[in-house]
Amino acid sequence: MILIDNLDNIPTKTDIYFVLVYRSGSDQSECAMRSVEQAAAKVGIDVYMADVNKTRSVHEPLRVASVPTFVKVVNGLPVSHAKGCQSENYYQTLMEGKSFVAASAGGGGGASVTMYTTPTCSFCSSLKAYLNEKKVHFSEIDVSKDHAAAHEMVQRSGQQGVPQTVINGHVVIGFDRKKIDQLLNINN
Repeated sequence: MILIDNLDNIPTKTDIYFVLVYRSGSDQSECAMRSVEQAAAKVGIDVYMADVNKTRSVHEPLRVASVPTFVKVVNGLPVSHAKGCQSENYYQTLMEGKSFVAASAGGGGGASVTMYTTPTCSFCSSLKAYLNEKKVHFSEIDVSKDHAAAHEMVQRSGQQGVPQTVINGHVVIGFDRKKIDQLLNINN
């Protein structure tokens, strides 16, 4: 884990790197730091860490709106965000590159997939398993722990129920496989 105060401190020879943007003293951030540190040790890579209490210069270039957020950067561009505290295995999967971004219906680039969940939601678990089966990379936000994200979710959709999945700006309420397949261009 390498502390940075701006993105200029990251070697330019690195094509792919990871940054944990966190707030020191925050329980959520401390949780994320532990999980990321354990995953990075298993994978054997360095992860850059930026404390928002000491710098704000990383928010905009990394497209980070809340902390903690774990960001995968490819060729200088943020390509995925995992908000809140996730499991060590989740971070390890991101670091190892076992998942990939689904092709978008437009045929180019990748889909941005963010899923709002709670730990006790059975439909959330089913949807996560489905997306993993289809090898769709997604960011998961546990709204039982991230109240700002819960508020953002309700503001966006007008609904409190989970799962809610945002795919390239389109909100899908519940586990609507047909709509998800359509938005991700998945052919069963």
